[in-house]
Amino acid sequence: MKIRFLWILLLMLNACANPQNHSEEVEGNSTPLTEEDYFPDKVSIDYAENLQVTYYNNYKVVKTKVEFGTAAQDADSIAWDRAFTDVMVLVQRGTPVPSLTGELEGAHVIEIPVETIAGNADEAPTRFIALGVTDKLIGLGHEGVYDEKLRKRFVEGEIQAIGASWHTGPNLEVLLAVEPDVTLLTAASLTQSEGIKKTRDLGLKAAPEFSWSETSYLGQLEWIKYDALFVNAEAAATEFFNTIKNRCDSLKSLVQNRSEKPGVLWGMHSKSGSWTIRANGGVAQIIKDAGGVNPFADGNAAVTETKANGLSEGIPISDEIVLGKAEEVDFIISFQSATENWPPVNYMNSFPAYREGNLYHHFKRFRDYGAYDWYQSAPVRPDLLLMDLITLFYPDVLPDHELYFLEPFKKKR
Repeated sequence: MKIRFLWILLLMLNACANPQNHSEEVEGNSTPLTEEDYFPDKVSIDYAENLQVTYYNNYKVVKTKVEFGTAAQDADSIAWDRAFTDVMVLVQRGTPVPSLTGELEGAHVIEIPVETIAGNADEAPTRFIALGVTDKLIGLGHEGVYDEKLRKRFVEGEIQAIGASWHTGPNLEVLLAVEPDVTLLTAASLTQSEGIKKTRDLGLKAAPEFSWSETSYLGQLEWIKYDALFVNAEAAATEFFNTIKNRCDSLKSLVQNRSEKPGVLWGMHSKSGSWTIRANGGVAQIIKDAGGVNPFADGNAAVTETKANGLSEGIPISDEIVLGKAEEVDFIISFQSATENWPPVNYMNSFPAYREGNLYHHFKRFRDYGAYDWYQSAPVRPDLLLMDLITLFYPDVLPDHELYFLEPFKKKR
């Protein structure tokens, strides 16, 4: 680790000693550091609101940010109103490092393409599989990986658990031991953003992961292009993104003219007496694109809550407010696979969904060592979720589709 750090430091000192190799103004500068363009395949960021990349001949300037408020403010939940903005300079190996001045002052420099990579976002395994770079993986958040090949590498010790994204921060001891060329770390709370700083303070390369913050499912999907930046796999990322987007567009067109649309509650009930519901965000948008209606839609609400241990799966809505719209709910889709926390039967009977047995959860794909494919694949495969919902809402449209993520509750209480 010390040798690598000293080597990068020498590169930076050399850059300062040879100003003829560098631009006086980095952002928007027309004078490249090298004649060769090392990145002929460039990504376009069209849907992700919290990600930006600018290409120069031998380096990429990557900016990530979060700038919307959370649903609640507690000791470790912060209003992400310009609270975290990160700048990285990804430099092609063996080429000059630009002067870190102006907008690049304090930027985090990473040499690319990286040879080893780690990431603790829930969907990291599926993204790396889609990009075809699983051979570079030496760290994931936890051992509950749904993909059997990656799970086998975990068991054999080739991949280490670096700390799950719903925990407060990365396992620094593990990161120091395996020393990835870059670690992609979820930052969904103040504590987690501090974890990125601590990782960097140790001389390790770390990049914040904000895909969870996107308000659209295509914006969240587009973060596969972010991962691709570190391995120069832009062509693969663009092809994958376009394929999934086109499938989603085709599926939407199948139901967009339906006049009768079912009402859908996507959420869970807590023992404290409130529901946590997808009021907006990617899943709420998929409900709409699948031809459903979300009675609890609220474009002004936060997408989710952020707390010390990571993300919740919606925003809290009281029993009374939900009960007032119960007759509008034809389907309940829960992110609980059991009903012990649900309200009493007399309350639940107010929902047509409950009376008619239209009750589903999204944990169909589960392995008994604690792997839930929903978290790992749904953000990367919204087309499959669209197919599931269309099949539920309009059985005549995709008669041959077998539910992929969703599964009915075995019995109604």
